[in-house]
Amino acid sequence: MAQARPKAARWIVLTPSADDAAWRREIGRAVKAAGLRLVAASTNAGTGDDIGLDVIMITDDAARALASDATTIVAIMPEPESAPDAVAEIYHLHTPQNVWHSSTLLARAMALADEHSIITASDLAKRPRLLRLFGLIELIPPSSIAEVSKRPAVAAAFNIYRNPAGGDGIPVPWSERLFMYDEKAARNWPDWGILDITGRPRMLVWGPYLALPQGLWRAVIRFGVDQTAAGHQYRIDWGTRAACVSEHVTPGRAGMYEIQLEWLFEEADAAEIRLILTEGSFMGTVIFQGITVQRISNALNQPGHVAA
Repeated sequence: MAQARPKAARWIVLTPSADDAAWRREIGRAVKAAGLRLVAASTNAGTGDDIGLDVIMITDDAARALASDATTIVAIMPEPESAPDAVAEIYHLHTPQNVWHSSTLLARAMALADEHSIITASDLAKRPRLLRLFGLIELIPPSSIAEVSKRPAVAAAFNIYRNPAGGDGIPVPWSERLFMYDEKAARNWPDWGILDITGRPRMLVWGPYLALPQGLWRAVIRFGVDQTAAGHQYRIDWGTRAACVSEHVTPGRAGMYEIQLEWLFEEADAAEIRLILTEGSFMGTVIFQGITVQRISNALNQPGHVAA
């Protein structure tokens, strides 16, 4: 009887960045120098003839590595702020799909932190001369060619992926420019987030579908109302597209308000907030000023969700 070949135990997860090509060249060189073979993961990776202990698999998606029989995974996450542009080029995705997809790849890689190794942008900023992977491969980190982002709102939001702990305890801003708006509410205003609520009950703001790694995440939603809009009821949701926690508020008087909600992400998933007008209005203005997100625990032994 033929003996089954051992499956590859070692994977590299390289998240997309402006430096993607340089990293792949250096990884290929280092793997070859170690007498091993580098194989790019495909949709059927883990079942083909190329799988063996002499192989290092490489992918940009941690989900592929986890779906295999890998016992050892190293994630390399250079310059996460440049990931959306890299994804746009690699997968031919336009905004906002490239932002959503790249955030999912980054969040999945961050989720490896509990059981595997991660080399983050913060680690690479210390300019290590050499990286040793699996005790076998010696990499010389390539110099970054990432430029200052032309989209500062996206760059600021993607700071959350620079740290394997997800920036625990550090609030990260998600600008109002990352969200989507009801066309009728926003069409007559020159500035982001200023909404005319005249009309039927409806969703005013939703998004931004940036993925968060597992853990208990707090969102602080900031919005303002004029005196007319203050008399109406609003519902604010925080969570994923499939499930969320909700809070109903009627401000009562004009001013700026903050609503704090918490949701447990049991796995890396796209985050969504929704600001909903629950009743019709003859007039009134709402100003949405974005949110901040903060992971307050990465443990999964929390209640399903918490409203504060």
